[in-house]
Amino acid sequence: MKVYLDNANIGELEKKYCLDALESGFISTRGPLIKVFEEKFGSYLGGFICATYSGTAGLHLSILYSLKKRNIKGRVGAIIPSLTFAATAHAVLYNNLIPVFVDVHKDTWNMKIDDIPLLIERCKRVGIDVKFILPVHLYGNPVDMNSLIEIARQYDLIVIEDAAEALGSFHNQQRCGTIGDFGVFSFNANKVITASSGGAIFSKNREDIDYIRFLTLQARNESKGYYHEDLGFNYRMTNIEAAILLAQFEKLDYFLELKRKFFHIYKEILQDYVDFQLVRDNDISNYWLISCSFKGLNIEDLQKKLADKQIPTRRLFYPLPLMEFYRKYVEMYLEKDIESYYKNSMDVYRNSLCLPSSTKNTIDAIVFVANTIKEELQKN
Repeated sequence: MKVYLDNANIGELEKKYCLDALESGFISTRGPLIKVFEEKFGSYLGGFICATYSGTAGLHLSILYSLKKRNIKGRVGAIIPSLTFAATAHAVLYNNLIPVFVDVHKDTWNMKIDDIPLLIERCKRVGIDVKFILPVHLYGNPVDMNSLIEIARQYDLIVIEDAAEALGSFHNQQRCGTIGDFGVFSFNANKVITASSGGAIFSKNREDIDYIRFLTLQARNESKGYYHEDLGFNYRMTNIEAAILLAQFEKLDYFLELKRKFFHIYKEILQDYVDFQLVRDNDISNYWLISCSFKGLNIEDLQKKLADKQIPTRRLFYPLPLMEFYRKYVEMYLEKDIESYYKNSMDVYRNSLCLPSSTKNTIDAIVFVANTIKEELQKN
């Protein structure tokens, strides 16, 4: 029985749409399917969409455009969680901002919103003007956006949701990625749906999206030929990617339903042995990567034992502020006790694993994985 961690689920429909796109001759960033996807996805989310080359590009441009629109200058900071993929921090640094890392809760693994005012005040004391906050719905688990938006309003922060992992997740009946000023999605090969690569920027403001789309096409004014009116980027999704994505989009509801079935199987079999990432009341996770914490175990040993039985797993993201590269930024606003402040992030990292969650798995495969993990835990 083959078990898949986070592999893409590609079938005949994707092949057909991709072949149709190839035969049309539109294979690059000017094809008609990109607009079709933008319109369909915008309708699904309730706003407007710019399709990008990647989620990282979407984060980069959302910040860049916000800086330009509001004429923000100086020594500017952006609040991001300590436990996230590096792209969140990289997009901040691409824009010459200072990443300000907030620790996470031990149960939800999402940012500790109550710590944000203290970090903002610390930054003020050292001349860092915090203007952005980038909540990350980690592994599909929604951030408490109601509380976050209250703080954002209090401190006049621009909210850019990193919803790369959260397509299909809900916070209080609102789709994740649609609550902040901008929301950014990823369609990398391991996401709920994929274009092989690709991303999207969401906003309820058409003018904002129109200008960002202009930037993804090298800021070229086509009516004047090869005339460029701003610093542009080669960040547009291709027609081939859009073709694959449109096929995947038709399967989104099925994929989400299957992932939730997988979670309930894991929970039923393992709930007495592990602590699953907590989803708060009134929130709905897409269970992109079903993850849990193990008590009193050597995670690397468990991971090896599962690998020996052909069960792939994945470590969580290593806490960014505890990496040598990012430490110099942390030391700007935390002079001491850095390890102590980010204790929750490190505890979650040390004790947790991401379990097989690909929709290529069968129900029997997930049952097999859960029972195998249970057997290993019962030996301890």
